[in-house]
Amino acid sequence: MGALAGKTIIITGASSGFGEAIALACAEAGANVGLIARRKELLEAVAVAARALNEDAQALVCPADVSDDMQIYAALEQTRAALGPIDVLVNNAGLNHTERSIADTSAEQWRELMEVNLTSAFVFTKAVLPEMKQRGDGLIINLASRAGMFPSLKAGVGYSASKIGMEALNTITNEEGNPHGVRACLFNPGAGNTPIIDRRPVKFSAEEKAKMIQSEDIAATVVFLASLPPRVHIDFLSMMPTKS
Repeated sequence: MGALAGKTIIITGASSGFGEAIALACAEAGANVGLIARRKELLEAVAVAARALNEDAQALVCPADVSDDMQIYAALEQTRAALGPIDVLVNNAGLNHTERSIADTSAEQWRELMEVNLTSAFVFTKAVLPEMKQRGDGLIINLASRAGMFPSLKAGVGYSASKIGMEALNTITNEEGNPHGVRACLFNPGAGNTPIIDRRPVKFSAEEKAKMIQSEDIAATVVFLASLPPRVHIDFLSMMPTKS
């Protein structure tokens, strides 16, 4: 029996990077996981790895484009039908573009960043919050970024703005949810060694990447948050590399 045995956890952006590591760690800790991302073949590989870590844990593949509301609703219904009520939602899906300045960022790129990084988290939250409030328990982990605390040209105007928006979403989720036993945590990691880091204009060496936050660090933290008793609420968590 793991720390998350019996829980149903949805992870968006579960096909790679932080999301993949979170899915594997949650499954290993006993949770049944709903894996949401666009690329079915990558999700299938994550599901196979998750089941190998814990034969008692179910891993459900739910291909969906999180910029499409109807696909989000379909993935949630698929998860509920197969795994039962949703105990934990991890809003992890995110992207960035190599263009970071106002001058270089197109309106289409801005809209895409908002849709994937922020609006999808809102739609998922809106969809699961009522059932969590009715049940009197539930956890939403909004995986954002320290770029939301310290917006910069390095992170980009669109990415920074989307992550600042996650703070507002998290705060209001808590205002609505806390009286009913529902908790939301804004989790802001610094630079992480994931595929998204390679989209920065300046490339990093293997030695530099080794000093960054690793996917397993994020995953262990999510397992910790999800395993806390309902009476405990961590509403904000910031993480940064020790050496930079």
